[in-house]
Amino acid sequence: MKKNRTSPAPRPRARPRLRWSAAAGLAAAVAVTVLVDTARHAALIKGAAQPVGNGQKLSPGFILASDFAVTFVAVTAVVFIAAVVAASRRARRVTRQGGAPAARRGRRAAARGW
Repeated sequence: MKKNRTSPAPRPRARPRLRWSAAAGLAAAVAVTVLVDTARHAALIKGAAQPVGNGQKLSPGFILASDFAVTFVAVTAVVFIAAVVAASRRARRVTRQGGAPAARRGRRAAARGW
């Protein structure tokens, strides 16, 4: 007996929000790191010369690397969350325009014909 196999419905293409967010985070991290390394180099060296709580000193390379990592993660998260919220609002607005009942829009808006 031969089974009739059907292909599953085509899945919608995943939106590359995380890729774009990571690209924005990378751009911001590179910009901040280059700025600190060039324009704020004296402050970087001064900060590296001061010992931390346990008496050890941090190298300028470590400070730049940690600054890069923190900036990358923070900007990526903020841009990703903003993109998800914007897409959610856009989808909700499209759904409402597609035939939402007047009761959802409120009585005053329904009375005005909105």
